[in-house]
Amino acid sequence: MMSASQQAQQELSTSRRQLFELLENVDTVDVFFARLADDVRWTLHGSHPLAGEYRSRAEFVPATIGQVRPLLSGGLRFHIVALHGDGPVTVAEMRGIGVALDGTPYDPFYVWVCRFDAEGDTIVAVDAYIDSVVVTDILRRLSPR
Repeated sequence: MMSASQQAQQELSTSRRQLFELLENVDTVDVFFARLADDVRWTLHGSHPLAGEYRSRAEFVPATIGQVRPLLSGGLRFHIVALHGDGPVTVAEMRGIGVALDGTPYDPFYVWVCRFDAEGDTIVAVDAYIDSVVVTDILRRLSPR
């Protein structure tokens, strides 16, 4: 029989998996991003055009996902490779799944280190790492000049 602590940990793990699984379907990706705190601090590490520190969901989504999504036919979704951690931090390893407007696969690898609020429901900070070559390539090829 599980202790109350083990039961709570299992429920948190299930809840986190369900949250990240929203990224696996084009139709529910935006539901995932709605779970970010309004004042989320999202740091996209690297030296590619989307890298930087974003101080809100309203700033982050259009400056990143909003730049890539129009360059893809059929939208963007993510394949969860692995989730690590059940406490205040969850690390997600994922692969992007999409096809660029010119037919080229868009499949960057992502690692997101997500910090949750005290209740464990809302993402308040993310350190994100992405395959910068893939991102730079699609932006260079297909972004309006």
